Amino acid sequence: MSSPSATHESVLGAITRSLDHVLDTIPVPVNTLGCRTAPTENIATDSIKAIPDLSVMISTKGGMFERPVWLMECAFSQSDCDVMRKLDAYVRDIPDLLVVGKILITQAERYASPGSNGSVAQQLRSSDIMTREEWLHNHSVDDFHRVVVDGHTWFSLSSVEIHVWTRQAGGSPIELDRLDGDEYAVGTLYPTVNLDDINRIFLRGFELIKEDILWKLVTTNVDQSLLDRMEAWLPPPCVLDSTLLTNALALGAWATAYKRYFSWRSELKSTPYNTTPREYSLRRKTAKRLGHRD
Repeated sequence: MSSPSATHESVLGAITRSLDHVLDTIPVPVNTLGCRTAPTENIATDSIKAIPDLSVMISTKGGMFERPVWLMECAFSQSDCDVMRKLDAYVRDIPDLLVVGKILITQAERYASPGSNGSVAQQLRSSDIMTREEWLHNHSVDDFHRVVVDGHTWFSLSSVEIHVWTRQAGGSPIELDRLDGDEYAVGTLYPTVNLDDINRIFLRGFELIKEDILWKLVTTNVDQSLLDRMEAWLPPPCVLDSTLLTNALALGAWATAYKRYFSWRSELKSTPYNTTPREYSLRRKTAKRLGHRD
């Protein structure tokens, strides 16, 4: 299984850091109750076994017991339908979830390598593999939405959206079919930037986490002073900084584009002319197998 691309990880990483910044201010000792992000937490339910792209976990009993309260997925290499199936399974099998969301990164066109026999391949076959600095020469970070180098498109972006759902008023489970009201929000990072509603619903998510923590503290008979501090706790009014997220997206796009170039160029260097990398690999395997038979 291939590792997630830099584009997939970029916005997720920026959101995770923003969540950590807020969660770290919760005034409860971790040996009493912990609340943390977990980018690689296994979720096993009746209908799905998965590792969400981003999880917020609440732990009790000194960290011996944890449960997810906030789950997010990113759709870049996987389809929006695949992501929605995951979110639906999370909501159905973990009814006390407080927040779920998705980041939808849509490419303007599906990426295809230049191959091994086209004009770009012929032009670059005899040259050295460029370093990232050489490859980015004469390009600006702001060109991330369409990366064209040596006449080939290595990355293209159509849109980036963030969708978030929260638990219903009165404690009812999350409804993914609901696309209006206070329990749903959508924001954009590209081509326009508008995170106002996402920041609003993130604040609602933190309020739900606060209520959850207070209920657990009350049921464990902690000191009144700890309850008072938790009741007075307020998250910052603006959780997500649009500049930080946009910069992360741009850097992730450029990193993905260069990795595509570097991987293709490395394959090209070892592939004979007029042969695709797949054909060359099959030929080598066949020759090796016949050699063993001899």
